[in-house]
Amino acid sequence: MIALVTAGCGGSGSHDNASRPADTAPPKSGKELPIAITSAEPGLLTVKTLLGALPPEPTDDAAFTERVLWTMRKHTVAMAGIPGRTSAACEGDKVSEKPGVTTRCTVTYNGVKVPWSIRFEEPAGDLKPYEITNAGQAVLPAKSVYGEFWREYNRVSKHLRCGKVPDLELVAYGQDTGHRCQYASSIDGKARWVNVPVSVGERGVIFDNGRSPESP
Repeated sequence: MIALVTAGCGGSGSHDNASRPADTAPPKSGKELPIAITSAEPGLLTVKTLLGALPPEPTDDAAFTERVLWTMRKHTVAMAGIPGRTSAACEGDKVSEKPGVTTRCTVTYNGVKVPWSIRFEEPAGDLKPYEITNAGQAVLPAKSVYGEFWREYNRVSKHLRCGKVPDLELVAYGQDTGHRCQYASSIDGKARWVNVPVSVGERGVIFDNGRSPESP
């Protein structure tokens, strides 16, 4: 079978050991967000640590539904970016393998329900292609926002801040969550706050629509 699925975690890059600019005074202009981001988040997952945050992967001879549910749990934890308790189930307790039929499933992450679906296409020879799709919602932990912001922006600014993010919430997948983080940047010789939007995609938290941070 061919699984067309999303994967990955850890945002757009890891810069925990990157150097930061010399100490400067924080900006005096612009609204300062309330949460100071001053250190790395030790629980933040990476591609290498993701599997350790999940139960063992089902073997190839396990039931197909069991393997699909494990994959959905994997993608949910990857998007969350932080280890969490997960469970998963599909409507009817079984994935339909009939071409054109969509089975709706749910992964519960620390009590928050994340919807997924799986749909089989017409067979191609001996292959039975299918697609696992997020149904438009993603789980967002505050620790993941703060930790990813440090990971991606500590190399460009000493002063990092974020708005207050709920400990855990369900947000629209791939869309602006309304949350903001900010870093200090020198503009025309003056230090100013630069705000960046927060969203969630297949690789977890995304800042500024996925654009790489630039040095001030």
